[in-house]
Amino acid sequence: MAAIVVIFCSEVTMRYFFNAPLRWATDTVSLLLLSTVFLVAPWLTRDNGHVAITMLPDLLPEKALDVFSRLIFLISALACFAISYILLVDTARVFERGLKTLATIPMPRWPFAALICYGIISSGLYFLRLGLSKEVMTQKQAMVEG
Repeated sequence: MAAIVVIFCSEVTMRYFFNAPLRWATDTVSLLLLSTVFLVAPWLTRDNGHVAITMLPDLLPEKALDVFSRLIFLISALACFAISYILLVDTARVFERGLKTLATIPMPRWPFAALICYGIISSGLYFLRLGLSKEVMTQKQAMVEG
């Protein structure tokens, strides 16, 4: 995030004070944001820090909440793995075709597609771990502990 701030400040300075905008700044910030999101997503999943609507879980008794939470985690894991399969196939296609980003300075797209795959697969593994763990930490418990 610090690099994004530095790049944007440099871009503004170069553009408005020296009339020499940085061609690569906007594209670099976009790719850094993409990288940040998909590198942080597994960490948030591991810590059960994702956004949740807890209206229904708040109404459930403890035993039903445990079953409900496990079910949600396992469904989330399956969804992540299904999406990962699609992403892996697409990443292989992007790599084989040598596709590049639509940017001022084109770069190969496959490393970024692979990074997205990593984030989704890792999140799926953490959802699976949360769903199969001995004690399921609900979103409410995670908020209290965090």
